[in-house]
Amino acid sequence: MLDKIFLFVFGIEWFGFGVLGLFFPEIISNMIGINQTSDFFLSETRAWYSFFTILGLMSLMSIYRIRLRKKVYLTFGILMGSFLIGRTLSFFLDNSFGTGTAIAFANEFIVFVISYWRYTKRDFIF
Repeated sequence: MLDKIFLFVFGIEWFGFGVLGLFFPEIISNMIGINQTSDFFLSETRAWYSFFTILGLMSLMSIYRIRLRKKVYLTFGILMGSFLIGRTLSFFLDNSFGTGTAIAFANEFIVFVISYWRYTKRDFIF
């Protein structure tokens, strides 16, 4: 039951965020405070948010496809862990710590911890 709750919340969050960035990259860039400075911006934004959309869909699908769950948790763990490393470096190297980056860091940290916990659970049901 606990996995279904986590996967539903992760799925809705990342699918919604992904679709918004995939189809409306200008809106998402304004929401997170990124300025469009190159022609590559739209392509890069859509590429990343396509991944987020698919990850959200995978999370929602794994509610019913139990064998997919561990893969979804691993993918979230790798992605969020990478984001946490990058943000932490940015906090120190760029002095980028602010309200927006702190909120993003907190969200990524929570998703990482839950994903790691559920992925490494010994009695994981397949």
